[in-house]
Amino acid sequence: MTFIREAWRRLSFTSSNHARDKEIRQLKKVIKKTMKVQKRDVVGIVDIMFTVGTKETNTFSEKNDALRDQGESYYVRVKNDICSKERMLVVWIKLAADRQEFITDLVIGSTRPNHEHFFFGDKEGYHAIMHPQLRGMGAADPTLCLWCKKDGTKSRHICDLQITYTKVRCSLAGSMFCFALINIDSDSFSSQENQIELVRKNYEKLPLCLSKLGCAYANIWILWTTKDVMRLTDTTHIERELQDYSAMLRASPEDPMLIKMVETANRRLREAQIQEENHAKDIPHDDIVYVKQFLALSKHDMNKMKYTFKTSLDSDGDGKITVQDYVAFLSEPLSMAGFIRQIFALSSNQNLDSDNYLNANLMMDIGSTLKATAVFCMLSSSDLLKFVFACYDEDGYGTIDNNEFKQMLASFHPRHSDEHVARALKEFDLTVGGSMSFETFESLIKKLPHLLYPAFRVQEKMQKRFMGRRFWKRKLSLYEEAKRLVIEDEEQAKLAERRERKQREEYAADLRLSAIDRFVEKSKKKRRRRHKL
Repeated sequence: MTFIREAWRRLSFTSSNHARDKEIRQLKKVIKKTMKVQKRDVVGIVDIMFTVGTKETNTFSEKNDALRDQGESYYVRVKNDICSKERMLVVWIKLAADRQEFITDLVIGSTRPNHEHFFFGDKEGYHAIMHPQLRGMGAADPTLCLWCKKDGTKSRHICDLQITYTKVRCSLAGSMFCFALINIDSDSFSSQENQIELVRKNYEKLPLCLSKLGCAYANIWILWTTKDVMRLTDTTHIERELQDYSAMLRASPEDPMLIKMVETANRRLREAQIQEENHAKDIPHDDIVYVKQFLALSKHDMNKMKYTFKTSLDSDGDGKITVQDYVAFLSEPLSMAGFIRQIFALSSNQNLDSDNYLNANLMMDIGSTLKATAVFCMLSSSDLLKFVFACYDEDGYGTIDNNEFKQMLASFHPRHSDEHVARALKEFDLTVGGSMSFETFESLIKKLPHLLYPAFRVQEKMQKRFMGRRFWKRKLSLYEEAKRLVIEDEEQAKLAERRERKQREEYAADLRLSAIDRFVEKSKKKRRRRHKL
């Protein structure tokens, strides 16, 4: 009898391990797809460099093209050069998907200690980017230096850099870097129209003009983007922007600037739609299949989730529910309906406006409901914080203003009056017309965690009513383990790739040496023949 019990225990243990390994393998597939999408989306500047003069620029360009042809990381030339074609200053940027290497801060400074714009950022964690010919050794030589910082804790980073010209300087006096802008094509340097276009695309101009440092009358523009904050629908924000421009164009149909802005918005909308279609290829069209793959569910667990939907949510049996049904299912106040609509937006292509959350026309079927529930229940604490921030970042610019912050507090804490909200804003030194970044929002929530307690309460109730807290805790644990294994696999793949590249280089070196040896041997034979003759 004891032998039978021991055999049964071992068999059960083996079966349990087999099921666990199967779940981890399925979760690894999901994580790889997610990381594949993220790598396509999140790209940032990891390095900046200068080349001065035509000869140096052409030499570097040839080496850079060779690296690109070999599939290695390479630099991208910024569209507009600085200074003349005879003595040009070219800026190069390197883009990559390594989030820890993203440049998060950029400061323009002078290399001369006695200069009014001198900046020394070593103690603040900045790294200097300069060129030997930009050190200002001569009285009229330029003194340009860029200081960059890479802070992995920040959620935003620089993803693009542009150069615009403010005016043409025709004088030949002074530095050789300051003249001959007249040789540059007039379409390439900045007009007011180009600067407006950059502002419209959310580029930010660095405050210091390069003419202050002995260079041309040019400005550097940078584009910020976020690497952590979730985006619900990019096309939605562009569509709103297009609607605004179209309304302005109807009022002024002859305005060439508005015509161009509408055309640009249409182009950006098409690009965003194509990008979303490409992303959708990695996602199953059937929501039930998506949930089963995303959570690595067995047939029994999938049927259990369906049973919960049919018995506890779909009271009339038509296969569809409303936001009010889900709010009642969670026993939440009606003020949380707007937030729950945003949870539904995780699985819906509809434009869910939180101001109109009582719209009875919005119906969710079993697939969309289970998909939104699964995604939301699998959010970690940090991811949930980012999701809440993205919900109230209506413009999608990575900041929320005080009105949006008030809207969040009003939905989460309806019993608090405007006086309490104003007191909270005053306590944290938030101006009435100001806005806060994700970092400020995160630090505020750390000081007052109860502000977001309703969001965590919704997640806890979802987990409890669907499958139970123990189930989700186990899934999150398996997900973290699968993620760790995926990262280890990627590191092993990178290591193998480096080894293979090294072997190719060694093989190429051997070929070159053998070719040299053959050439030397032929030369020796020729000399011997001549000597005999």
